[in-house]
Amino acid sequence: MLPLILVAGLFQATLAGRLTINGVKPDLVLILVILWTLIYGANSGIFWAFLGGIWLDIFSGGPLGASSLSLMLACMIAGFGQYYFARDNIVIAITAAIVGSLVFALSYLGILQLLTFSNVIEGTFQFGLSVENIVIPSMIYNTTVMVAVIPFLNRLSISSRNQLE
Repeated sequence: MLPLILVAGLFQATLAGRLTINGVKPDLVLILVILWTLIYGANSGIFWAFLGGIWLDIFSGGPLGASSLSLMLACMIAGFGQYYFARDNIVIAITAAIVGSLVFALSYLGILQLLTFSNVIEGTFQFGLSVENIVIPSMIYNTTVMVAVIPFLNRLSISSRNQLE
């Protein structure tokens, strides 16, 4: 997983801008850690979310730890799909992408809002406009990418079950 996280973070910080639709690019690290969480569980997913978030923050120049906290929250929520529902269910993967994207984006924006309000970050921050212009389109984009990789998710979950038997 480490090479995947490193490549996804690097790609997201550099080349994913070329995949922009209406100013929004996919959150590749988020999608990767949600997939990992659905297959291997929340504990493992949270670990990789922490590392992937640090990696993203190093590349983005954003507040160190903000992406980690947001990704870990998204993985905690996505972990319910692994434990309580069949992870091969397309509805679970789509729901995990929708809710995970919302939790990630809203918690990240909340951290930025808090840091702006406490004058740690200079400038103004418009939470409502960010939700309208970034969060909702990003959720749709991430969910579309998740739908595209669901066959991969299903293959991994079957092979991982075979390895456990």
